[in-house]
Amino acid sequence: MVKNLVKLHEIDSLLAKLVDGQSLTIKEAEELTYNIFIYDTDGMHFATWVGAIHAKGETADELLGFLNATRRLAVQFDLKVNPDKITGLSGTGGGNFKSFNVSTTASFVVAGAGYTIANEVYFAATSPTGSADVFTELGVDFQKLSKEQIEQTLKDIGICPVITPFISPNLTNRGKIALKFFVERQVRVHSPFHLVSNLQLPLSMNSRIYGCYSERYLETLANLFMKMGYKKTLTFYADIGMPEISNVGTTIIVEQSKSKIKKYTVKPSDLGIKEAKKENVKTGGKKQNIVDFVRILQGKERGAKSDLVAINAGASLYALGDVKSLKEGTEKAQQILASGVGFDKLKKLIALIGSSDLLAKQE
Repeated sequence: MVKNLVKLHEIDSLLAKLVDGQSLTIKEAEELTYNIFIYDTDGMHFATWVGAIHAKGETADELLGFLNATRRLAVQFDLKVNPDKITGLSGTGGGNFKSFNVSTTASFVVAGAGYTIANEVYFAATSPTGSADVFTELGVDFQKLSKEQIEQTLKDIGICPVITPFISPNLTNRGKIALKFFVERQVRVHSPFHLVSNLQLPLSMNSRIYGCYSERYLETLANLFMKMGYKKTLTFYADIGMPEISNVGTTIIVEQSKSKIKKYTVKPSDLGIKEAKKENVKTGGKKQNIVDFVRILQGKERGAKSDLVAINAGASLYALGDVKSLKEGTEKAQQILASGVGFDKLKKLIALIGSSDLLAKQE
């Protein structure tokens, strides 16, 4: 306990800078978060850090420091996959408009195109179903997988849900204080966790898409991706309040290509699809979200929800350089959905690490 207090006192000056509204360097942010994750067992420094940094507004450097600290403590993966062939589609979540699990569904479409999908997944906090809930409901018991089993599943199937802290002993205390703060005490505030926890998986990739719960952070995240060495990323926010590219209204996109960043908006017609109404894509609750997930991948759902998946999967294919435009990506994603190859990926995943009986009940 004394050692912990000594270590925490070493970062008091950094915490004071945040409280005073000053930003930290990458190195300072890494030192601060690393020491909090290791030594702050009662969560007092954690709570002060979360409140101060988000009130000030997280910078790209501070978010990178957070990720560097997390990755230092995380179990390291050795996948031996070409970084151009691996990607992620998960974003921040937490949007005001609640839909079904769009990025989770789109991930199987991109996996069906031959890419390896490494997504961090989490259980629902503000929505009926988080990405982790979808897999759990279908009998995919990913929480018991070892690092080696995750690596093998990614190699064999091309997609596997992961929660990095679950397999990283050095992140145990971080998990405990986050659980106390966000779950047990139910403190409903945004934090660096919500912004970048889905980027903490220690795997190399060159391209990705990333939905955000607010327009405020789109350019910050794009600059973060540039600092992380990504070749191409798309960060976006739909004006209906959804962290996805939407087929309702317009979507703001910030595209990062190496050292260049550009911001633009798209509407459904730009992507070659019909504009939908909010009620056509909103969540129907936990049970309906699972049904939608399965039916879309089976190719049985051909309406607005399927279009929503196609435009997000297509954006991922565009970021990967598989197609030359977002519209072309949507068209290819629609073809993959019609073929059922994404559903085949799901069946193989469940056969390997889950229970096919639960999938059968959804069909």
